[in-house]
Amino acid sequence: MREVMIEEALTKGIQVEASDVHIRSDRRPLFRVDGVLREWDGDILTHEEMGAWLRSMIPPREWERLQDGGEIDFSFEHRRGVRFRANAYRHAHGLGCALRHIPSETPSLEQLGLPPVAQQISRYSKGLVLITGVTGSGKSTTAASLIEQINIEQAVHIITIEDPIEFVFVPQRALISQRAIGHHTASPASALRAALREDPDVLFVGEMRDAETIQLALTAAETGHLVISTLHTRSAATTVDRIVDVFPAAQQQHVRTMIADSLAAVISQELLPSPSGGRSLVAEVLFGTPAVAALIREGKTHQLEHVMQTSQSLGMRTRESHLQSLIEQGRVLMSSENDRW
Repeated sequence: MREVMIEEALTKGIQVEASDVHIRSDRRPLFRVDGVLREWDGDILTHEEMGAWLRSMIPPREWERLQDGGEIDFSFEHRRGVRFRANAYRHAHGLGCALRHIPSETPSLEQLGLPPVAQQISRYSKGLVLITGVTGSGKSTTAASLIEQINIEQAVHIITIEDPIEFVFVPQRALISQRAIGHHTASPASALRAALREDPDVLFVGEMRDAETIQLALTAAETGHLVISTLHTRSAATTVDRIVDVFPAAQQQHVRTMIADSLAAVISQELLPSPSGGRSLVAEVLFGTPAVAALIREGKTHQLEHVMQTSQSLGMRTRESHLQSLIEQGRVLMSSENDRW
């Protein structure tokens, strides 16, 4: 019966358009709707009931990893065409699971509210494209939309390296090979090494988390592949520093040069409340022009904001300019609590 309750909570989460569902063994389920957590009137699960549900969802070796390491990532299909990305974890009062709803259909770049230049980015044949933002800002969805646009338009081989697989792509013009860390490959780095021997045109790395993965992704972009990935940063201008800082000081100048030579574009985004409900996407765009490459190579990343301000004719834009446009259109809810406004 408790499994039925969890299934009902997931169904209710979909109905109220929750981005996330939180199910734990010490309180009622919670839904994140338009960025705010709301409690559902379901029952409180015991530790044993939560454990029984998780064991029914994941393979035995994943259950062992949860017991040994304290957390695991996985994805599953709730019902036909409805998928969730999940993180199960141990906490002071038992077990918990945070579930992110993955839309059954990949939204288009236009539906997401991205600028028209995003279509141009999807047609690049090489270089590094980074989607950045804080947790919950829609990075994975934007990356999936770029991949789906490529899938629709181009006869290329796309390899995705994810932990876990989120959006499931149906090949159209493209050949798509989706690989999950821990199931189809040992690590992002090993998958990237192997991918370069698998005749790829486009590589999607779910997240660049460590120096080895970043270096391999930069190398792939330098050698004529289009590499798309995500990164946790708050702005396009700080993205370069975030990558460089992962490496020891002795390697940082070399890494700056690799970024300068390979960076194609950065889309930095966030979601802000809309007056009509839901949230609107605010995005800034940085392109890897010769001027941008020179600033990166010289370590003058603090000047990238100015380049974006003065290069709007090339399709670049700052967060502030896009935000002001959305305010004028009445698409963003003003709030005195947001100290960045």
